[in-house]
Amino acid sequence: MARVGSVTSGVVRVLYYNPAVIRSFADSKTRRLFEEDRRRGFRGLDYDRALLLLDTLDAAPSLDSLRALRSVRLHALSGKRKGTSSMTINARWRLTFRFAGGDVADVAIEDYHKG
Repeated sequence: MARVGSVTSGVVRVLYYNPAVIRSFADSKTRRLFEEDRRRGFRGLDYDRALLLLDTLDAAPSLDSLRALRSVRLHALSGKRKGTSSMTINARWRLTFRFAGGDVADVAIEDYHKG
């Protein structure tokens, strides 16, 4: 389901419609953080930055549109994770996801460097 949102700039209110949205989450903790602002389960995570990146990902029309965000170190994973992209949230935490058919799928906040 696409989101309709608004951005306020001074006295001008601009409505936008984005058909590309997050369609699925890889785990319930990430889904609850995004949908319910439930801030538990990720020790050391910068929750504000994570929510900002989730909102950015939800509004992104394509993977290419995220490449301008140099500070998130967007990169493709390899090996078993081929087809998955990753953005740095902070320290060890990454936001991983796939673009599938114009939508975002399998979104997860994870420490994929552990064990």
